[in-house]
Amino acid sequence: MQKSETLSKRDTDAAAKPRRARNVRERRTSEILDAAETEFAKSGFEGTAVQAIADAAGLQKRQILYFYQSKENLYRAVIDRIFTEWRSQELERWEGEPHQVICDYIDHMFRLVEEKPHRSKLVINEMMRGGRIGIPVMEDRQSRSAMQNTVGRLKGWMDRGLMRRTDPLQFIFMLWSFQHFYVAFEPEVAYFLDKKELNKDDWLDIRERVKATAMEFFKVD
Repeated sequence: MQKSETLSKRDTDAAAKPRRARNVRERRTSEILDAAETEFAKSGFEGTAVQAIADAAGLQKRQILYFYQSKENLYRAVIDRIFTEWRSQELERWEGEPHQVICDYIDHMFRLVEEKPHRSKLVINEMMRGGRIGIPVMEDRQSRSAMQNTVGRLKGWMDRGLMRRTDPLQFIFMLWSFQHFYVAFEPEVAYFLDKKELNKDDWLDIRERVKATAMEFFKVD
């Protein structure tokens, strides 16, 4: 009986080792990606050194390269993680009345900006450098197909008389442009508001004004 219990414990310990190793790996890669996001957003791809990311993560440079082999691989992983989290809440997935769906979507977009503004800045910088990494990531994720689903949903609202006729793709671009402008040009916005920086009330006010603009498309005659 004792021998059987000993073998059972050994089997359990053996089975637990891969799980512990996987947990350690996931935690370590998450720490690396968090640090890389911040550094890439601050200095861009070209201006960011792997050593700076290692320092921010509290690791050795060789540890970073062990997981990602190169700065470009790490940068791609950062972009992919951002798009993965953004994709989980795409407009096509929201449920409810059309005007409420759009309001909820705008709330979500601006919460992302408030919680992690560096992510939007990183993606803006990537697209300004031509999207050399970002566009292939979008291709891999079949982002054009997902957008077509969203466009189809907006067209359906228009066909039912629930939304004014407009170019649905340009409508989505308009919403994104609001989000990107306020995060990228926050110092300028704060300047014209005669403030040093935007606070939570300012962001709430901005969000409500963006929703009011979007709602003009749902005032159907």
